[in-house]
Amino acid sequence: MKYDSKLLIKLSLIFFGILFLVCVWLGRKHADREAPRGEKITLEDVRILMDALGADCNIGTKQDEEYSDDGQETSSLDGRANLTYAQYITLYEQIDGSAFDIPDFAGSYEREDEMLKTDWYTAFRVMAAHLDQEHSLWETTVFVLKVDADKKEAYTENGAMQGAYSYCSAAFEENVFQEMKVYVQGNKLLTIVEVLPEEHYLGNVWVMESTGNALECFYRQVPFTAVIADAGHKLPERETIADLTFEDGKITGMREKSDKVHGKLLRVGDGEMEIEGCGVYKIADGMEIYKLYGSLETLQRNDLKIGYADSDFVIDKDKVCACLVSRDETADTIRVLLKNTAQNSNYHEEIKLVIDGEAVCVKAKDLEIGERKIYQSANLTDQVQVELAGGEKENNAYRGSIECYRTGAGMVIINELPLEEYLYAVVPSEMPASYPAEALKAQAVCARTYGYRYILHAGVPELGAHVDDTTAYQVYHNLPENSATTQAVRETDGMMLSWQEEPAENYYYSTSCGAGTDAHVWSTGDKEAAPYMQAVRLTYSEAGAAETDGSGISVEDLRQEELFRQFITTVWEEDLEKDEPWYRWTYEVEEIDPDTMLSRLQTRYQTAPEFILTKAEGEYYVSEPVERLGEIEEISVAARGAGGVAQELIIRTDQQTYKITGEYNIRYILCDGRSEAVRQDGTGIVPGTLLPSGFFIMETGKRNENVLGYTLVGGGYGHGVGMSQNAARALGEEGTDYRHILNLFFPGCEIGEVHTADGTDVEN
Repeated sequence: MKYDSKLLIKLSLIFFGILFLVCVWLGRKHADREAPRGEKITLEDVRILMDALGADCNIGTKQDEEYSDDGQETSSLDGRANLTYAQYITLYEQIDGSAFDIPDFAGSYEREDEMLKTDWYTAFRVMAAHLDQEHSLWETTVFVLKVDADKKEAYTENGAMQGAYSYCSAAFEENVFQEMKVYVQGNKLLTIVEVLPEEHYLGNVWVMESTGNALECFYRQVPFTAVIADAGHKLPERETIADLTFEDGKITGMREKSDKVHGKLLRVGDGEMEIEGCGVYKIADGMEIYKLYGSLETLQRNDLKIGYADSDFVIDKDKVCACLVSRDETADTIRVLLKNTAQNSNYHEEIKLVIDGEAVCVKAKDLEIGERKIYQSANLTDQVQVELAGGEKENNAYRGSIECYRTGAGMVIINELPLEEYLYAVVPSEMPASYPAEALKAQAVCARTYGYRYILHAGVPELGAHVDDTTAYQVYHNLPENSATTQAVRETDGMMLSWQEEPAENYYYSTSCGAGTDAHVWSTGDKEAAPYMQAVRLTYSEAGAAETDGSGISVEDLRQEELFRQFITTVWEEDLEKDEPWYRWTYEVEEIDPDTMLSRLQTRYQTAPEFILTKAEGEYYVSEPVERLGEIEEISVAARGAGGVAQELIIRTDQQTYKITGEYNIRYILCDGRSEAVRQDGTGIVPGTLLPSGFFIMETGKRNENVLGYTLVGGGYGHGVGMSQNAARALGEEGTDYRHILNLFFPGCEIGEVHTADGTDVEN
């Protein structure tokens, strides 16, 4: 036993010795182990992302200190601490990572190791898939042009025109002029997932100046300064267009573009533009437009002024790559497309003219495609007689020039003339010349402002016109010029409505029902309406200055069905237009024609699909083609806008339920083209396209639980936005001057010259 005891002791000593050696060896091996190599994820970025997910996580503060346990600075930039594996496991447990199959990276890290950025984002994508129920976070690629560290704002290449993004991670400040993959939430840049190694190209940048080894540039509303990687590189000229290539935050390539042409811009079509005296040029992908006078700005394509020579056009490889708007040319000439109303077309086969007593007939077949002929009297005050095929206008004497342009589709006719002279033929066509002088002046200011807005932003640029001569813009030349309306134009010479130094969006219509509405009438409610186009009550006592009158009902109250019913079925003695025939009307459809209604639904869907919706699951509606109607079980107004205008219409059938939004669409679909609208004076008219207005209540007649027909009791004529012309007439008869009339309908707008000849603003 004694011998066995000694043997046991020896064996024990050998065992513990071996164990000691193993521990020493393992310790040395652990000491020699390399931590995972690569870019680490910072605690700052982890917290930003977890906050964005709404996850309440506490992962400790030890690594928030500037130095690690061994006294060395952490490996993150600027001393920012990195996430350790121990902290990751704490976070993993707090969000129950195993339940979501989030990787735990067991065996890849020791507790004190700092986590690789790639591993973190692999895990975070799984977290976001489970925790971001509203899908508010997404990954995208951005190129940062500029950061403002004080405001924590960044401008990206694609978002610069809309303004700055706010950013969260300080890493954005270190990666300007880099293309990177980032996480975004709303209008906020959260973190940088990866800085991409590829070169990045910016085309058609405005180079303002070159200083030393840097370029001062302007691109998509953002001024920035970028360093050139190769100090020996030939610098582009100052104030020029250049393509720039970036890599690692510096300019590595430059290509200057100096070829230019100059001339009047005649038209801007789909992919091409025509410049007088220079010809037709294709538009390059990525064409940029810069306003060089006053404050430097990037403009949109519809900011180019048709019919004006205020720009240089930079040509590269036979395409227009940039437009340089170099001066503020007085915008006093308008180009009007004369429509072929007989065929509802923009094109004509022929036109007959009489110029200074000489007859001319111009036929499309006699012109080459692209050929343009201009006809004008030798005397500035003489007019050109114009006869269009199928034309029924009473006034055929046109001021200015008549331009005949041959396209592949036919001949386009454009009347170019001074804006003031254009108004001579617009005002009598839009408002009876017998109306009071102050009402005519108010109409003249509205018409001038309307036309001027389209000179600045052409409505028909592909055909080289600012407007056409129909109700799509302003009625032009329907009636002869009149001395009273011409006098109203002259006495308001140059006067326009402006909002924040820009021409106001001003609209007008014939007659109100006693209340107007606001510009939301044309949208689904997500578009911000012009603040100066408000719903008003139109009464003598208050002249619209107050929201209510003796009825005690405000324009906002009229959104409620019962209050609007009370309002529209009553003649209010103080209403400005109570004696107008269209102040109240009825419209009865004895029997609905399902084919007509289906056709009208389909027509509006083709034109404005976002306004014609089909019910899916629950109360959710989607925009999809309307294929059938079926038996109609219910038609009703589901929502009203300010002033009581119908904003949503529900049509429920045994096949499907449809929601129609927007007053125009509702007026179109409920008008069958056969039934008569009877005015309050007993006279009737059959509206072919639209109901008189969207201000109505509805009663339906049924047979066997299905809607047979409907009766509408309504009021007013027109869309109800802006100035009611007959209310202006009533105010004019009371002695109200045109400025007060306009202030009623467009509160907050200035009345004055938007621009004088030298480009300065004038307010009155």
